[in-house]
Amino acid sequence: MHILEVKNLSKRYGKKQALSGVNITFKTGINALLGANGAGKTTIMNCISGVIKKSGGEVEYDGEDVFKMGERYREKLSFQFQSQPFYPSYTAYEFLKLAAILKGIDKQNTDSEIRRVLSLVNLSENINDKIKSFSGGMRQRLAIAQTILGSPEILIFDEPSAGLDPFEREQFKRIMVSLKECCIIIISTHIVSDIDTITDELIILDKGSVTANDKPENLYSKIDGLVWQIPSEERELLPFEKLYFDLRAGRKRDSRR
Repeated sequence: MHILEVKNLSKRYGKKQALSGVNITFKTGINALLGANGAGKTTIMNCISGVIKKSGGEVEYDGEDVFKMGERYREKLSFQFQSQPFYPSYTAYEFLKLAAILKGIDKQNTDSEIRRVLSLVNLSENINDKIKSFSGGMRQRLAIAQTILGSPEILIFDEPSAGLDPFEREQFKRIMVSLKECCIIIISTHIVSDIDTITDELIILDKGSVTANDKPENLYSKIDGLVWQIPSEERELLPFEKLYFDLRAGRKRDSRR
């Protein structure tokens, strides 16, 4: 089992403290970062991958400082950004072939590896289609294929379900479960249903700090009896359902036209 450990990680942007004393141990399996937009999820992933410089703290992989490891660490890691860049005039195959070259994948294995990951994300039939013809969901699936290409030891996904339809989201979950035994998977999201049934460790963030870090079943047990469901037939529309609040004007307005 591999371990990626974050110790007292901090990040400051000018006067804003984006991360404050973050301690997380990511192990082989699926690790989910859950929190509202602005909670610090992306900043943590950018820091541990070296995309941005941390302000303080340490990041270690199997006990070794990742920034001293340099290229040896980067070879083990693959990161899907929330907004993944593409070359629109490339075909799916050409894009992944370029990624394979950058990742240092053996030329003899490149073709079979590209076809393997395209099959996993249901893009085999689009292997020779130009990316500019892809829908948003297809581009997201291609980004997932690029991330898992070459079977890295550390996989980082920033909001991977964005643009995916319900079927594609379930397919993404199946892919993650199939990979969890052999690598550290870190998934950031603010949608609980994206990770609730697959994650091994759930890390909840708020305002740059970790508020909870445990196995999902342990966290669920803490709120047992505190959450209720109201049958739909018993619900009534709230009286202000058609109203919104104008912050600038400081008053409510009827939204009907």
